[in-house]
Amino acid sequence: MNAIKAKAYAPSHITGFFEICESEKPECMGSRGCGFTLKAGTVTEVVVEDGKGVSIHLNDVLTRAPTTEFVVKELAANRSVEVHSKIDVPIGCGFGASGAGALSTALALNEALSLNLTYNQVGEIAHIAEVVNKTGLGDVIGQSYGGVVMRKEPGAPGIGVVDRIPISDVMIDYVVFGEIITREVLEDTSMRKEINKAGKTAMKKLLHRPTFDEFIRLSKKFAIQTGFLSSEAADAIEAAESDGGMAGMAMLGNTVFAVNGCDALKEFGKVHTSRICHHGAQLL
Repeated sequence: MNAIKAKAYAPSHITGFFEICESEKPECMGSRGCGFTLKAGTVTEVVVEDGKGVSIHLNDVLTRAPTTEFVVKELAANRSVEVHSKIDVPIGCGFGASGAGALSTALALNEALSLNLTYNQVGEIAHIAEVVNKTGLGDVIGQSYGGVVMRKEPGAPGIGVVDRIPISDVMIDYVVFGEIITREVLEDTSMRKEINKAGKTAMKKLLHRPTFDEFIRLSKKFAIQTGFLSSEAADAIEAAESDGGMAGMAMLGNTVFAVNGCDALKEFGKVHTSRICHHGAQLL
């Protein structure tokens, strides 16, 4: 066969707070919580040919990406597949980059190979890839819907239950201080207990008052209660608030996001901006 190409996009996803929800079935495992998607995301092109083998390039660098590799093996086990992903956000810093890579790859392979899977079926494969590789729990379903997504019940797209908080075209400012390794957090039993206690409380309060301002306020409180809030992140949030903005911390990453916080965040590092993305992943 001649080389077949297809391209897809998935938005980034920042979680403000979450509760880990266990299940023996990976498609049913996930999280309750809330987050939002950013237009700064991931564009993936797949090139499919006869043969076998997988090569994955992130921003033109050949690398191992187990979550994306899982998707390729599920959908194109008997093909030679090249994956080229352009990622607009840092990896490992709370932007759901692994989920965006997996979801955009799954969409592109579904198109390239004419697999005729539905949107939710594609999303389920990407979600399972995240859960199995312990790179995320709720990013894929958020990236499938877009906007400010409340994950009311856990699971993959088509299984989990979500709702959205209506919001205008908001600009998000963010500054990145470093990584938090998701796998390490998800494997820490004591940390999981703290996360679940704080996440359950935050979700209950957000459902009572579902606004974006309340989400940011609860995100900050969650970061404090769980001990995720680093000293530099705390200083950045305080500076943004003192300047009239609102700010929280991305989960899981040492990243501060803010609304109307650009000027205040400049003293803490390079400030990036992106608008909230109001749609989910899609073919290009």
